[in-house]
Amino acid sequence: MTLMRYMLSCAVALLLPAMAAGAQTETQTPTVDALIARNLEARGGESRLGAIDTRRVTGTITIGEREAQLRVLAKRPNLMLQEMRDGDQRFVTAYDGQNAWALNPMLGETPQRIEGPPAEALRDQAQFEGPLVGAHRRGDKIEVLGPEIVEGAQTWKLAVHSGERVIHVFLDQKTGLERKVSATIAGEAGDVLVESVFSDYETVDGAVMPRRVETRVGGELQATVRLQSVEFNVPLEDSEFRMPAE
Repeated sequence: MTLMRYMLSCAVALLLPAMAAGAQTETQTPTVDALIARNLEARGGESRLGAIDTRRVTGTITIGEREAQLRVLAKRPNLMLQEMRDGDQRFVTAYDGQNAWALNPMLGETPQRIEGPPAEALRDQAQFEGPLVGAHRRGDKIEVLGPEIVEGAQTWKLAVHSGERVIHVFLDQKTGLERKVSATIAGEAGDVLVESVFSDYETVDGAVMPRRVETRVGGELQATVRLQSVEFNVPLEDSEFRMPAE
């Protein structure tokens, strides 16, 4: 497993919004529309969230015993750039609205386009509002699969179908918070399950964000992200997300 794959898996954790507490444990399976409406309200309300056009997140990512600085930029509707700095090395994965690309100094100094399933995964992760809000508008299908225990908590498991790709979202029945998001990503050695586990939620300028995200690959902990700052509506040009010229 390369550092670039770790970065790809962490993008799921950083670009999907969290849900806030406030509801009692459900006794009946809720509908998809009810959960999406609850999601919007818990995260700050449609009006507040709709007023956010850009997001800049900084923090650290720990892989094994090594810690690197992390920065993630996002802009509506689907622009995303994730940068990890480890010493004098700079790793980047990005989606510019049409193309996915990466810079990996371990493979050379020239940025490269990403194709196939990894590019499709980045495109999904770059959705500014996450996998639930706007899913119907994008033509995605959502279904509630039923209850499941995650990290000792009862959750509702939702499946978001985007073409042949499926993302599973696990919502805590008691608090409404996202406990976990998982997806299967095709890799060189076969399909691999990538899971992001959320904790330490905090309200930032009216929106709820997780301050800690654990990324597990194939059931094993691979990376831990700790957010230090979250800023909304910072000036970001579309050109910042495009692959630099060779």
